Amino acid sequence: MSIATAHDPIAVEIHRKALDNIVNEMAITLARTSGSPVVYEVQDFATCLTDRSGEQLAMSSTMLFHAGSSLMGTRLVIENLGDVDVRRGDGWILNDPFEGGALHQGDVGIITPTFYGDDHVGWAFSNLHMVDIGGSGVSGFAPAATSVYEEGLRFPATRVIENGVLDPNWERFIGNNVRVSPIVINDIRSMIAASNVAQEKLTAVIDQYGVERFFEYCEINKDLSEKALRSRIELIPDGRYVQHDIVEYDGQGTDEFLDLSITLTVEGSEMTLELDGDDQIAALINTTHGAAHGWIMTAILTTLGYGDLPFNAGLWRPLSIEVGREGSIVNAVPPVPVSAGHGATGAAVFRAFKGALNEALSLSDDPTIRSRVAGIGDASGAMAPLAGVGRGGMPVVMFFMDTNTGIGGGAQSCMDGQDIYGSAIMLGVSLSSVETNEAKNPAIYLWRRLVKNSGGPGLYRGGQSLESAFALYDTDIARGALIMLCAQTPSNGVGGGFPGANGLVSAMHDTNVLERLSSGQLTLETMLDGTTPPYPSNEGRFVGRTGDVVFLRGGGGAGLGDPLLRDPELVAGDVVDLYITPQNARAGYGVVLTEDGRVDSAATTELRAQIRRERIGREPSLAQRPPAQAGISVRRLADGWSCTSCDSHLAALDDGWRSGAVGRTKTVFERFAELEMHSRQRKDDESVRLTEYFCPSCAAALGTDVHQAGAETARGNPAAAMSA
Repeated sequence: MSIATAHDPIAVEIHRKALDNIVNEMAITLARTSGSPVVYEVQDFATCLTDRSGEQLAMSSTMLFHAGSSLMGTRLVIENLGDVDVRRGDGWILNDPFEGGALHQGDVGIITPTFYGDDHVGWAFSNLHMVDIGGSGVSGFAPAATSVYEEGLRFPATRVIENGVLDPNWERFIGNNVRVSPIVINDIRSMIAASNVAQEKLTAVIDQYGVERFFEYCEINKDLSEKALRSRIELIPDGRYVQHDIVEYDGQGTDEFLDLSITLTVEGSEMTLELDGDDQIAALINTTHGAAHGWIMTAILTTLGYGDLPFNAGLWRPLSIEVGREGSIVNAVPPVPVSAGHGATGAAVFRAFKGALNEALSLSDDPTIRSRVAGIGDASGAMAPLAGVGRGGMPVVMFFMDTNTGIGGGAQSCMDGQDIYGSAIMLGVSLSSVETNEAKNPAIYLWRRLVKNSGGPGLYRGGQSLESAFALYDTDIARGALIMLCAQTPSNGVGGGFPGANGLVSAMHDTNVLERLSSGQLTLETMLDGTTPPYPSNEGRFVGRTGDVVFLRGGGGAGLGDPLLRDPELVAGDVVDLYITPQNARAGYGVVLTEDGRVDSAATTELRAQIRRERIGREPSLAQRPPAQAGISVRRLADGWSCTSCDSHLAALDDGWRSGAVGRTKTVFERFAELEMHSRQRKDDESVRLTEYFCPSCAAALGTDVHQAGAETARGNPAAAMSA
């Protein structure tokens, strides 16, 4: 690390913003030239600039986890070229997840060199979710696939552009292998257009600075980002922080629960992450190193980044990432499927890393670092990619991302989680227009609304998620999939907060929806008649016809802090606003309301005292007070762990604070039912468990663990610090 100091900080910052403007103009070009709502409305894409060596200079913030694929994809092109001269106008396509240049096959990238005059100065990367990539899976998702060869076209870094033009032979090949050729080919041309914008704007910037000063400022900005991140890592106590998570899959007749772990080691200004997981399986949930790197950088940017750490290659320098042995679910190798690995195992990597960061940040002596402890948003939304014939006999692919962008955000240390936040990777995505989706597809929406009780209870509540329902309309048949990757495993709460509710996907056939619509009648779920088969959460051979209804729901954000500390008036307001039900207010927050919706203060005080007794099985010996900092439920002292709500001793340092807490374990489904929150019930008794931990002295909620039956529940017992 060499931090430059002799520079004009204003000039360097203007230079950095100029690079940001270039990648943002690339993004605008994609959105304005694409014919796919997934691109121009949802904005499921990314753009990036790198230097000649492939080190990142700037990236648009629409989809953060492409930080990994843009880095590895560009390096792949460089390695394949070797000593061959780079030519202006050449371009490569790639979407092979195993090579790291894509998260799944549906994310197709175009990489082109950038020049200043005759000199090669860097690379432009554009990537977007194709509405279709062929194979048995629609829109890049194949829940029924047992090998990668069923999932669609898979390009290694392949030169398909010469002299700035897509090779006509490759154009015909790609067009013949996808369901909606005009849209797919146009989106490839949109990425080429984004590359042209990058070339034009980059030339103007270098004209302003000169080549030598341009590259000097690039290196200074990398160093500055590195320095800023290292300064924040240094405020985290040295130590090892271990977290486990669960990857689920039920699409081939059995419920699979797979274990994933991450070990975060902090030493000085360095972070080392070691990933491990169960053996890969013949299902689409496996992920690869590009997705794992992208999710890890997402956690860094949304936790330590504060929104003020400029993204470039400097942010990778303090990190050492070991994805573990080949052949595991976190480092898959062919021929296993991977088309939803980024949304299943990749998302679990994020949850585990975020959990490890929460443990580590909570032990910092710096209040600003501690304030970054936050609830975790659910990482996966419901999807129903369908292909069929639309109006006028034209082929159509329906891929509505409403509930992906409608995931509830995790609660923060100063506020409730954001409603309809989206997955943590989706900082720049938007909620698609109902009118656009209906105009372009044989479907009609019945409703789109917030989901009651979806945010996890806490001192600060998790954000509410979105659900939508649409009826197939004016099509004989549509085939595809129903996909919900986190139906039984909620994202964990923090500091005594509760996990958020799970999402769901389902369908109803032979309904009365067309009769009600044609007669102008209101159509809600209680008014629908039809049959609802017991579909798994991941159904790869779904068939729908006109009048069938598809239901999609995103998961909610996790809560932060003990729910019994939330102001009863805020809870009453949430009931009035239809965010939560009266039962959720009682069971989750201990708040009793009168018939007219007012807080019954005496009954609330009595109920909260009763809940505290039930938590530990006796009358608390000490009074509970709010912690000095929200979400920090335990404190590490020289002689061991203590509760921040009463200062009582919990356990010795080496034993971990959970060993001294009172634990209560139920299945997630059972506990959620008490709160009127949703989670899918497993067919057998090996359901996911939820263990809640309480202080034995004051009965404060200290934390929760989501774990498999019989598995070790310690989701994050940091070992003794490496240094005091």
